[in-house]
Amino acid sequence: HEYNILLCHHLLSTTALPTHHTTFQYLARQLPHVKFILPTAPTQPVTLNMGMAMPSWYDIIGLDSRSNEDCKGLDDSMDRILGLLEDEAKSSVDYSRVVLAGFSQGGALALYTGMTQLRKQSQMGLGLAGIVVMSGYLPRSKEFAVAKGSENTPILHCHGREDSVVPVQATELSKARVTSLVDEMGGSSDSYEVKTYPGLDHSVSMDELNHVATFLRRVVPPIVDANKEIEKEDANDMVDPAQMSVRQLRDAIRKAGLEEKAKGMFEKSELIDLMSQHLKEKARPK
Repeated sequence: HEYNILLCHHLLSTTALPTHHTTFQYLARQLPHVKFILPTAPTQPVTLNMGMAMPSWYDIIGLDSRSNEDCKGLDDSMDRILGLLEDEAKSSVDYSRVVLAGFSQGGALALYTGMTQLRKQSQMGLGLAGIVVMSGYLPRSKEFAVAKGSENTPILHCHGREDSVVPVQATELSKARVTSLVDEMGGSSDSYEVKTYPGLDHSVSMDELNHVATFLRRVVPPIVDANKEIEKEDANDMVDPAQMSVRQLRDAIRKAGLEEKAKGMFEKSELIDLMSQHLKEKARPK
């Protein structure tokens, strides 16, 4: 697969519930080039539900903005998501080809993680392909800070106007906080898109899923087969190595007979330089 989407479920839910699974199945049919990863939250006590243990990404004390500043367990859940991202990066899917998505509490986790966290052993933000928030909100709004390199991350925030669990006002409050910091960093506030749906409660509608699918097709479009392009004689038709994934670069290098030169190269930038130089040489008049 060319891209990954991590889809996080909501409070009280698991990845096995029909609503979550139906959402995944619909989006998977729309995006056959994408691999979906469906992590399940740990079971832990939730204060709002009288301390009962249930699947939850973090504790919820209340639904007011002050209660959302604590979110005990959020850091652990972010570490888990970052671990999944790191595992995928090791298998050649760069962060820039990953979308974090989620519904309700899962959407809150996706938004906070995607915009605040850093790549492993780096001072740069994740720089994801996109973030999808469905019926969610921005937790820990006061201490929220956008990581350098993530200020232009495309965000789609969808919400039912009749949501009785997370009021629809959460969309504009979340957008205002995120975009104010994005603007300060020189990013574009236009990257945060809000869609609301009349008559929709704390749920997902087909209109919403269609909007999500359209957004995902824009931020994670199918990649042209690099190997087929390299076989073309005209260098002008070739794919820019900078647009290839690590896996595609290594496949192209192998096909071009450059494996010896690529030994000891671990950085994507080194593979791009090697392939770019090869294409330039190939394009020179003989």
